[in-house]
Order: sequence, then structure tokens, then C-alpha cells
Amino acid sequence: MTAKDTLMQFVPLIDAKLKQYWETEINLNFGFNQKQKDLVKKMLLHSSEHNLRPAKRIRAAFVYYGYMLGKVPDESIWNACMSVELVHTGLLMLDDFMDQDDVRRGLPTTHRFFENGDPHYGEAMAVMVGDIALTLGYDLLLKSDFDIKAKLKATQKLLRGVVNTANGQCYDVTLEKIFDQVTEDDVMTLHRAKTAIYTYENPLYIGAILAGLGDDVLSVLTDYSMDGGVAFQLQDDILGVFGDPEKTGKSANSDLLQGKVTLLILKTLTDGTSAQIADLKKVWGRRSAPEADITKAKQAIKNSGSLDYSIKISRELAQKAVITAQKLRDLNCNNEAVDFIAGISEYMANREL
Repeated sequence: MTAKDTLMQFVPLIDAKLKQYWETEINLNFGFNQKQKDLVKKMLLHSSEHNLRPAKRIRAAFVYYGYMLGKVPDESIWNACMSVELVHTGLLMLDDFMDQDDVRRGLPTTHRFFENGDPHYGEAMAVMVGDIALTLGYDLLLKSDFDIKAKLKATQKLLRGVVNTANGQCYDVTLEKIFDQVTEDDVMTLHRAKTAIYTYENPLYIGAILAGLGDDVLSVLTDYSMDGGVAFQLQDDILGVFGDPEKTGKSANSDLLQGKVTLLILKTLTDGTSAQIADLKKVWGRRSAPEADITKAKQAIKNSGSLDYSIKISRELAQKAVITAQKLRDLNCNNEAVDFIAGISEYMANREL
């Protein structure tokens, strides 16, 4: 069975657990009068719907298989798996507000859902609802059925990972302001701070820590994550421009129009012809542009060699991550878990959604 097949089988399991979790949380019916209860319910129903939209669930799977490296998973691991998915939902709500995106996984983003003619209200609600989802994620991990020392260590890792992800997000929005000074190293640094830590290292560490695994395993997981996570993000950036919106659930134009600083953009600006650079700059960071101009900008990215270069780097890093993951076998880790961790890196660098 491939890592993709394993992940596809894992998704309905975690989704069922998440659905049950949200039902329990909504039924708490918090509020001191009916108006407040109605608002809290609306917030939680939206959070639940947002969280349960079709997703890859790679972060929850990494918690599960990170744990399996050292122990056989049982019911106790599911709270930890769910915790990273709630944190992910919260961060997406905040990220979409910052990027002013309208769509997430084919449906309205949180600030659009709540705005109802008042953009400021929608943005304020996105910040608070996002923070609530984040905190519920932390709460879930602390309520998991593990030794208190292991739980605290795992929670500390989760919190530090979110801090570093926020540092990465600040770097991201700053690079958009100083794009004329950006280097390839800046792009890679950004991807390590955000995706490599947040999507790969953090959940893998949480699982491994809860399984009681030592620093030798964690060190390999860090090396794996730095390459696999960057490969994942490079492919994500490719899909953000050339992906099928029906599959990705988001616009294939928003990254261009927002002025996202990616390897695709950087290499076009540095290696493209003057005409290709002009075609790109006509839409990049413009927030809106005619479809014909967007098509020409995408063609410029292809013709400059930037697309091929990004694909090449992504796949090289993914393969490097696969090789690194094999070192876990020498540390007496579970072979099924190693197979998944190694295979998922290659799959994510070649995926279409």
C-alpha cells in the first residue's frame, strides 16, 4: 500500500473523531443569555464546518505515525491528532484574513462568512474565532490520556511550533514589502519557518514525544522535516498558480494577485526575459487583473524556466527527505510508520491537490 493510500484510509477515521468532538463542544451551549448562546453556537458551527471541509489531514496523520514509530496507537492518540487539526483551522482563518482570500476549500473564508456587509466585523470575528480554534487545539492535547510529563513536553512543542510559524508568517508578509531585496535563501528560510516546522516537524514530534522516543529519533525527524516540508510548500506554491481550483478548493490566481513571494516568482524575476518580467509584473500584486493578462503572466513563469526549476527543487528535496527517513529503521522504529513517513514526502511533492 502506498503512503497516499494509507493517508486516504486515515482521513475518514480522523474526520469521524473531529465530527464527534465538535458535536460535544457545541452541546456545551456556553453563554449567559440567549443572544450570547446563539452567537457562540454560530461561531462553533462555522468552525466545525470549516474544520470538516475535505482536507488531506497530513498533520494529524504525522502525529499518528510519529507515535507509531515507538508504540502501537490506541484511542489515547486521537486527541493529539485532533489537536493539530484544530490548530490548523485556527491558523487558516487568520491566514485567510491576512491574505484577504475569499475562498478556502471551496467555501467562504471566515472573515467573509461573518462580514455581512461590514468587513471590519468580519475581520474581527475571524481573529477571535481563529484564536478560539487554536486554543481548543491546545486544550485537546492537554486533555489527552498520557503521562503528564509527556503531555506537557508535547504541548510545549506545539506552542513553540505555533510561535515559530507566526514568526514565519511575519517574515512572509514582510518579504512582500521588500520583494526587490528577496533572495532564494529568503524563500527557503520562509518555508522552513512556516511549513517545515508547522506541517512536518511539529506533528511528528508530538507523536514521537508521546511515544517516549528519544533525541536520536527527533533529530532524524527534524532533518526529514526541513527537506520534506520545503518540498511540500514548493509544490503548494505551484498549485497556487497552476492547480485546478476544483481540486485545490482555492483560486489559481490569488497568489499572483496578492503578490506572494515564491520561488516561482523570484526565478521569473531573476531569470526571465524583459518581456516575461513585464508580463508577470502586470498582474503580480495587483489584486485584480484581466484574465488575459493573468494567463500571460503564468505563461511567462513557464517560459522563463521558473516552473521547471521549482518542480526540480521540490522533487530533489522530497527525495532527500525519503533517504533521511530510512535512518529511522536503524533506530528500531516501526517499519510501517517509517514507510508512511518516507512515502508521504514523495507523494506530497507530486500531488495535484
